[in-house]
Amino acid sequence: MSTIMNTGTDQSEVTRAPRARVYILYTGGTIGMAPEEPGRPGSPLVPQPLDALMKYVPGLDNLNIRLEYEAFDRPLDSSNLGPEHWIDMARRIERVYDANDGFVILHGTDTMCYTSSALSFMFENLAKPVVITGSQLPISAVRTDAVINLVNAVYVAGYKSTNLPCIPEVMIVFADKILRGCRARKVSSTSWAGFDSPNYPALGHIGEHIRVYPRLLRPFPAPGQKFQVSADLSDRVMDISLFPGFKPSQLRQVLLETDGVDGVVLRTFGAGNAPDREEFLKVIDDARSRKKTVVNTTQCLEGMVEMGLYEASSGLLARGVISALDMTPEAVLTKLMWTLGTKIGDQVVTQMQVSQRGEQSENLFDLRYGGCGSAEAPQESFHQYCTPDRRFDVGRLTKAVVRLSGLGVDGVKVGDGIQVRVFMNLPSANSQTPATHQRCIGAFPMVWRGDPVNLLQELEDEKARSAIGDGDVTLSVVAERGVRVWFEGLYLTLFAAA
Repeated sequence: MSTIMNTGTDQSEVTRAPRARVYILYTGGTIGMAPEEPGRPGSPLVPQPLDALMKYVPGLDNLNIRLEYEAFDRPLDSSNLGPEHWIDMARRIERVYDANDGFVILHGTDTMCYTSSALSFMFENLAKPVVITGSQLPISAVRTDAVINLVNAVYVAGYKSTNLPCIPEVMIVFADKILRGCRARKVSSTSWAGFDSPNYPALGHIGEHIRVYPRLLRPFPAPGQKFQVSADLSDRVMDISLFPGFKPSQLRQVLLETDGVDGVVLRTFGAGNAPDREEFLKVIDDARSRKKTVVNTTQCLEGMVEMGLYEASSGLLARGVISALDMTPEAVLTKLMWTLGTKIGDQVVTQMQVSQRGEQSENLFDLRYGGCGSAEAPQESFHQYCTPDRRFDVGRLTKAVVRLSGLGVDGVKVGDGIQVRVFMNLPSANSQTPATHQRCIGAFPMVWRGDPVNLLQELEDEKARSAIGDGDVTLSVVAERGVRVWFEGLYLTLFAAA
């Protein structure tokens, strides 16, 4: 470890501003690269020591900011960074947290979004800016972007001296954007603007002036909530991308025949779709029966997972696969590592689907009511209740979806049309209760073809908000007089603004 202290001098632009203290941690990456043999054309780039890097940015000495520098003993290409290095970074910042106003981490671009996401989850009650930056070209190159990226990062971290708002988040400052760390993705290996935030606006933009948008920022911790590092990360995870022709046997080998895997991120198609073949779903069933956590994220750059929207994702929903909503793949994986390291049992599902650091736009509360009867023993009606997680706020409800899987009916002929109705918080509902009742949240007309079907319906917003209430949520399923039903599962999925 090397440490250098820079006392700094006044600059006319900031002489009247309070003096800030900024800690800079150099981990390696392109920003600190230089040719191994400077005189030989084509010599490979290798990491340089901190002293060699900082001589290219003499202007930092002129800021009204006290800078403290520290470096890894051996600078690393970011391809070699992993959870142990994230923990090291977090512990170093924890050690100097009280003595500084902001923090800058110099990092390679290839895995920068994994680091920024991981640190976002590990830092609890963060009230100061943690800025991660790097460059597309080495700081030693004539046309480098490294100098401006580093200076901008220091400006954002040293907000007390630069008259910028304090951003109490882990963020990536790169080219002309300030991005939430757990929302950022590397989108180009050649453009100066190598990073973007597909599903959330930039926290700020950088041009002649640095503009920060306070309405987009995370709130400050409540008084008395002290900064701490939650460093228990599980590395027993895998990230698997599906492709046309992906074999269930391949998934079985990874999920069930590989030691040391407790959680898997499945990168699926479109809105979260995956093969609905029985042999594929059997692997998911077996994994869930062995208490393995499976998370569904989309391969698309923008948009979100909406399991149950198409038949191709209904099987995953029914088997307890967790929705990643609109999280980035980097955020999903690191959140899963953090969640498996800090939560147990059903807490894992809830924590994964509820926003922790602004990594997702909505919270998802999936209420599972179980099945009803069977083809041999159909029932006249079904009544059951579930209790939403305490973090569910009906006032923030954005969407509610009710779904019946494997629904069959008895007492009608093939080709007959019938209606199955779902009521909320009306346990007295029966075959005589009309679909016009204010607590009827779903009326499913169907033609019985002789085989069970899956039914899904999005609820009317006003009706859902009025019927849900503040406590337990009871659902009742009834059909017409003389008709009995059975189904494999009844689900109520509640989406609320994060």
